[in-house]
Amino acid sequence: MIKFIENIDIKISLFLNNLHCGILDFIMFHITQLHCTCVVYAIIIVAFVIMNKKRCLCNILFLTLALIFVSVLISAVIKPGVARLRPCNMEELHGMLHTVKQYAAESFSFVSSHAATSFAIVTFVHASLHKKYISILIFVWAFVYSYSRIYLGVHFFGDVLCGALLGIICGKIFIKLSKVIVK
Repeated sequence: MIKFIENIDIKISLFLNNLHCGILDFIMFHITQLHCTCVVYAIIIVAFVIMNKKRCLCNILFLTLALIFVSVLISAVIKPGVARLRPCNMEELHGMLHTVKQYAAESFSFVSSHAATSFAIVTFVHASLHKKYISILIFVWAFVYSYSRIYLGVHFFGDVLCGALLGIICGKIFIKLSKVIVK
């Protein structure tokens, strides 16, 4: 059963990875980089300051704690525990996988930290600000940011899906903690 699910994951991943063109190569390569992510984080902090002054510092603190928690959980526990190779590091996928500028990663694949952190952000911001247009914009960013990992060949679809689910759970936990601890 596990092999069957893994084969479906590989097929979906290859399909999504091969939906490429020149402009998407440029966009996906740059959206996954740290400088792009820092801009999004800065915008979120400004939104917290402008739209929710009373809970601004609390929101920033608990969102940061959520991101640290999910990052440490993934890098210290989940990735080494599962030890799934990344698509770009699997010999049997060479020649089938589209890569951009030989972009690759060395650590393990499952689960996607990019997907987990971005969906933790979406969940936390949506629950904190209650602004539909901001939630939609951040969801679109998280979706594209997460998809970029499949597009670049460094994650499978299942890695991104499970990362997004983990991020949503962590976002919900930390929004509840923020409301319980700081009233």
